[in-house]
Amino acid sequence: MAKIAELTDPDGWDEWVSTRPPVVRDLCRRYPPDRLYLLKPPGQRVKIVSYNENGTVTVNVSAQWNCLVFEREVFGIDPGDLEECDLPNENELTGAMLTEENDVKVFCEILRNDNGVK
Repeated sequence: MAKIAELTDPDGWDEWVSTRPPVVRDLCRRYPPDRLYLLKPPGQRVKIVSYNENGTVTVNVSAQWNCLVFEREVFGIDPGDLEECDLPNENELTGAMLTEENDVKVFCEILRNDNGVK
């Protein structure tokens, strides 16, 4: 399992967690922010960005660990759909096709139009 960061102040983290609502405390303890997780489905590697009082998390889908059209953050993720995972191996493709904000906006607009979303 991949630990992708070090908490700069573990005692500060523990203190902060202790002041959160019970559901957030539980999420923080079960899903530490210093780990890499596999979001199943769609099988993308993600890191946790925030914990939400409704029992979900927000994740970052990064080109550092995935092969993507564009990077993004996704909210409302059920933490039950996450499992700790390893870093991509040297044979896996990583990176993003679209890296400029305007290109991502144009691409999303095309997808919306193609799918009848206004």
